[in-house]
Amino acid sequence: MQTWQQELRDAVSSPRDPELSGYAFARTGGLVIEKFRLLVPRPYLRLIDPENPNDPIARMAFASPEELVTTPDALRDPIGDLDRQVAPRLTHRYRDRALLHVTNLCPMYCRFCFRKNLMNEREEELYSGGFEGAFAYLAAHPEIEELILTGGDPWMLSDEKLSALVNEIAARVPSLRRLRFHTRMPVTLPSRVQAGLLGAIVRPDRFRTFVVTHFNHPRELGRGAREALRVLTRGGVTVLNQSVLLKGVNDSAALLRELFLALGNEGVLPYYLHHCDLVAGAEHFRTSFAEGRRVWTELRGTLPGYLLPEYVVETPGGFGKVPVGGNFTLPFAGEQGLRG
Repeated sequence: MQTWQQELRDAVSSPRDPELSGYAFARTGGLVIEKFRLLVPRPYLRLIDPENPNDPIARMAFASPEELVTTPDALRDPIGDLDRQVAPRLTHRYRDRALLHVTNLCPMYCRFCFRKNLMNEREEELYSGGFEGAFAYLAAHPEIEELILTGGDPWMLSDEKLSALVNEIAARVPSLRRLRFHTRMPVTLPSRVQAGLLGAIVRPDRFRTFVVTHFNHPRELGRGAREALRVLTRGGVTVLNQSVLLKGVNDSAALLRELFLALGNEGVLPYYLHHCDLVAGAEHFRTSFAEGRRVWTELRGTLPGYLLPEYVVETPGGFGKVPVGGNFTLPFAGEQGLRG
């Protein structure tokens, strides 16, 4: 049985990989992957229906020429990571929470990723330098009680490096009460989630540990993913999930209901349903707000309240999330392509 590191080294990184010869979806990507990286672990590849040219799992994983088509609304930094950057690797958007950008690496480069530009052509702006400036800022701002470790994927670090980082955070930022990890590893590389990882990220003497996963489709919740989630939930970690509404992938109330119920059965609470961000290279995944509201409204009444995520959009410039389900009004309506 391969370790997660071996699976990562063996991941598909080219549309010309011989294993893709039997798959019906177009093996495109020459020009695309020069701009936006391609990396797909083979366990995730096995979730794809090889006979379906429009397979939704393949759509999230493999490069498409649509990624090179941009619109005037498209942004390189759609949620304002750089606009709200206060120290190297640190974004402070909300008063009591901050983001620590641990690494620009991921086990899979999702085609809809809101950081797909920052993790490629501009990665030095968000991921350069060490953590010293970030720790100094956090120590000087005791109102920050929660630190979110993000990336890339923070679990790309080894258990030893993660443990060292968590211990340094615990020692140097006494105001922190909650430590949160944003990761897609339980989805894309579930073998990463083992007892050693749990020991590296959990410090019950200092923090309440939260993990926010990112399942978008019921087929992503396979046997390996379920086992990974059980390691976390049985280890005392609070596990939440955020999904992105993606055209041609999960823009269906019935499909999302299936996903959210399955997550609930694993002890994972759906947290947010994101309207797809205005990120350059991912416009083909965006539904209209009218379509998104229709899907979310259909979900209401078919799920218990604790399994119905809030439907939100990130406002450009780092102004944070705005709920867009129901009759909420967008404060930036008509600007930067945020139209109903």
